[in-house]
Amino acid sequence: MKKIIFLLLLVVSSLSYGQQQIIKFPGFTSYWNPKTLIPDSVIWTIKKDLLEGHRTPRSNKFHSSGGRQNLKRDYANSGYDQGHNSPYDDNYYNDSAEYQCFDYVNMFGQLHVLNAQTWERLEDYSRKIALQYGSCKVKTSWSGIDKTIGQDKVVVPLYCQKQIWYNIGSTTVTEVYIMPNRDTVIKHPFLYYKVK
Repeated sequence: MKKIIFLLLLVVSSLSYGQQQIIKFPGFTSYWNPKTLIPDSVIWTIKKDLLEGHRTPRSNKFHSSGGRQNLKRDYANSGYDQGHNSPYDDNYYNDSAEYQCFDYVNMFGQLHVLNAQTWERLEDYSRKIALQYGSCKVKTSWSGIDKTIGQDKVVVPLYCQKQIWYNIGSTTVTEVYIMPNRDTVIKHPFLYYKVK
């Protein structure tokens, strides 16, 4: 059953809900969707040497760049966190990367229990993989529209997805996780949501 859901969600998530804007920062690339006001996906590489080096303090300066609207008021009192795709803990290696990871092109709405618990455990796991194997590539995406929030009608995903690739010797390992953006997500550890 998990494999069928996985295949359906991959097909649905591959259909863009509008024209993407590809926004490249040194720490990640966002495939921003101006119709949904969230990224269709965000891709980056976690590197061991960057995790072990300089650590810029967390600023929490959520902002918009490139003339895109500031979505702070849409998230305010919505019941949803401004959930990072490429998280602060993967971007603290310099001031610029830390600041850019708080751009709205790197956010989608997540319930707090998902953002600060189950999804965060998966983020921690991704960093452990990078520390053990030198690096790992990560792609976050979403599928299904739960609702919209705020005056600008920012889309809130029904499911949040993460793909992780890393090498063990000459073998590339792929892991895929799909988590519901629901309060019930905390009933299970993050590994429960692994579909591949």
